[in-house]
Amino acid sequence: MHRRQSWPARPGVTVVAVLAVLLASCAAPAGQSGPASSSAVTASPACDLITPEIAAKAVPGILPVGQNSPDRPMGSKAYLCTYSSKSPTGMMALSVALIAPASAADIEKAKSTPDCSPVTGIGGFACLQWTGYFQGEAGGASANTVLHAVRGDEVLEMPYVTGPPMDSSSAPDGNAMAHALVQAAADAGWGNGTPPSVPAAPPVGASG
Repeated sequence: MHRRQSWPARPGVTVVAVLAVLLASCAAPAGQSGPASSSAVTASPACDLITPEIAAKAVPGILPVGQNSPDRPMGSKAYLCTYSSKSPTGMMALSVALIAPASAADIEKAKSTPDCSPVTGIGGFACLQWTGYFQGEAGGASANTVLHAVRGDEVLEMPYVTGPPMDSSSAPDGNAMAHALVQAAADAGWGNGTPPSVPAAPPVGASG
């Protein structure tokens, strides 16, 4: 198994479109975060689920970057919410895609995510992927950890993305990223009463 994408495909959303939103938002002046600053009445269900407070707890310093609408984006099955931060050590992004209600095919697709290690304690089903840098991709691949979860007729997909390491001291920690995602889902009410069990990230450079 070989994964060659730097950002896993999300329900109904192209990688290029999401990345463009994040990069444009990172360059925006302070206070210009767009629709993400709107009231809860007009917020995306994805942003109502993973609120700015939950996102900031999971990834300190991360802020809404504008992908926040009560409507699904055109062509998408999912409600979307995006958070990002930019620092001297690079960019971080946390994305939320929520399909509600999800079809049987959407649920089966989530449960069939390849190279995904099971997580207990979240929803009726949950698993974690590590791609890009964590799978030994070259060429400045980002480090991606993705939580996939199903609860009833809802499907949740949360990619946590950081840029490639600038040096050995700044290498992303796949285990910390995974725990942050699982805790965020639990804080959002997706815990199922069982203590979460989070699988270990693969050794950096693993071939999958």
